[in-house]
Amino acid sequence: MVFAIAALLTVLSGIISGIAHSIQRRSLDSLPELTPRAFYKRHFGLVLAIFTTPLWLLGGVLAVSGALLRWQAFSAADVIILKPLTNVNILVVVFICVYFWGEKMGRAEWLGISSLLVGIVILSLSAEERILMSYNALMYLLSSVICGALVVLFVLLGSARRSSDRDKELFFALGAGVLYGIATIFLKAMTVEVLQLLGYFNVLDISCLMVLVMRLSFWLYVGSSVAAFFLLQCAYSHRRASVALPLNNSLSTVVPIVVAAFVFGDMLLQPIGGFLLFPFSFLRPLGIITIITGVLLLRHFQGASSSTKRTDLT
Repeated sequence: MVFAIAALLTVLSGIISGIAHSIQRRSLDSLPELTPRAFYKRHFGLVLAIFTTPLWLLGGVLAVSGALLRWQAFSAADVIILKPLTNVNILVVVFICVYFWGEKMGRAEWLGISSLLVGIVILSLSAEERILMSYNALMYLLSSVICGALVVLFVLLGSARRSSDRDKELFFALGAGVLYGIATIFLKAMTVEVLQLLGYFNVLDISCLMVLVMRLSFWLYVGSSVAAFFLLQCAYSHRRASVALPLNNSLSTVVPIVVAAFVFGDMLLQPIGGFLLFPFSFLRPLGIITIITGVLLLRHFQGASSSTKRTDLT
């Protein structure tokens, strides 16, 4: 009974999250196009414009509400089992944005979105919960630098003056996904660091909280999460949430799994009873390949855009 309630809350949080993303995407039609360059030039004006848009704020309230429901559900049942259910937000966003907001996608793009969703589910099913007490500091630093370089590359590609709306949508969403993914690694790392110092981890404990805010990993987590949120809004601003959110979710799922193999010693191939059994031991490589296939399909094919053309402040 407890698990059934937790599963219901998780699905409900996914639905609310999907509605929130859809509303925020719609609200951005009334604002100037968002890009990192525009934010650099007019950061105060853009932030003020966004946070004084009632529809965008409504989406923000719904997003927070969905997150609270998800945390409540995760506290009541196994996170590993519930995690795949959170991806219902992709289905909600695609449904609302295509059938209500009029976003257009071609057949190849539908196939790409389906490939991303299948890949995310496969990776979610391959997840395993482990108590970590240490990590490879050198690989942690190297992985952070590589992910940072990837984000910079995606931002530069999306910000190029000749970039189309499709390119901005694609590259900003990919950049957001990498940032959300590496934020998960920062979150795991700061948990390990606190466990090493105190022997326990509880954010409601004042001693734990004080140690936590003194860790570089904590501020890396906060900074990467904020930057990821902003890049995702940039992606929404330029075209379709029905494409940007699946791209974001897929990269934010792939990156922690790949990086964790080097930083935390996780295995990409998972032995079952000491043997590699197909397909169960190969879920992670299969999921990664499926997601890469979806990204490539979305990169090379496009549907017609129905978004209102606005002034680009870049």
